[in-house]
Amino acid sequence: MSGARLPGEKRFVFAEEGPSRVGPVEWLEVAVPEVPDPQYGMYVWPCAVVLAQYVWFSRNTLRGKTILEIGAGAGLPGIVAAKCGANVILSDSAEIPNCLDNCRLSCQINNLEDVPVIGLTWGQISPDLVLLPQIDIILGSDVFYDTEDFENILTTVFYLIRKNPHALFWTTYQER
Repeated sequence: MSGARLPGEKRFVFAEEGPSRVGPVEWLEVAVPEVPDPQYGMYVWPCAVVLAQYVWFSRNTLRGKTILEIGAGAGLPGIVAAKCGANVILSDSAEIPNCLDNCRLSCQINNLEDVPVIGLTWGQISPDLVLLPQIDIILGSDVFYDTEDFENILTTVFYLIRKNPHALFWTTYQER
């Protein structure tokens, strides 16, 4: 990651103290763009930070796993997973190109040009959804925000788990 910052860029540091608790032994710094926009996916929500922290704590089990982040927005949890050695695919609604561009910018800022960003609209069985490789973990931070989306989210997750019976769904949500 370069030292230069983009306007609206937000940085997160994930660290774990060593056994002596003298200081961090392992750490990871990730930057994501935050864009003032009415779209939900253009900035980092608190649940994304919580899920990214969980991904960081689980990092030793992620190397080589294939992870799909749905409703990625700025993509913080997926970016952390990719930095920890997972094969990550970031996705957001195919109907909101600004969010997809924001995901791509997150990848670029973190030198992850090989992370694909695809448009997946919840509740729709699209070619991009059908053609996904085997998935080990589905990430979804704060996707259960708008009750009108719940059925479509669950339809998509159900499809993915049906296609990948061993897959896990890691999600965080904020009670509102």
